[in-house]
Amino acid sequence: MTLLTLVRHGETDWNRDRRIQGSTDIPLNDTGRAQARAAAAALSGDIIVSSDLSRARETAKIIATDLGLPAPRTYPALRERSYGDAEGVEAAEFIRRWGDWHNAEIPGAEPWPHLRARA
Repeated sequence: MTLLTLVRHGETDWNRDRRIQGSTDIPLNDTGRAQARAAAAALSGDIIVSSDLSRARETAKIIATDLGLPAPRTYPALRERSYGDAEGVEAAEFIRRWGDWHNAEIPGAEPWPHLRARA
């Protein structure tokens, strides 16, 4: 049996400030690094993979190192959705500009069908 565990990257300053990240490459902050170490303590495994964005790569590297596993392999296709013009915008401003998260039409954002196909 294969067990697949998904772990979201640790916190970044933009997460903390409730800004939309999308594919903007924002690094982990100290809280995010601590979260990655805590995740490693709860996990076991044979291989670690991540997107190629620095926050995901660093989270995966911390977990792999703590588990004594090889360096994570990275895949651009594992990136978060690109949010186009919304990247860097605070959550409240997002709602003001584009409305409800699930129905928002954001200029320059990766279309949902493309994201689903990539996933």
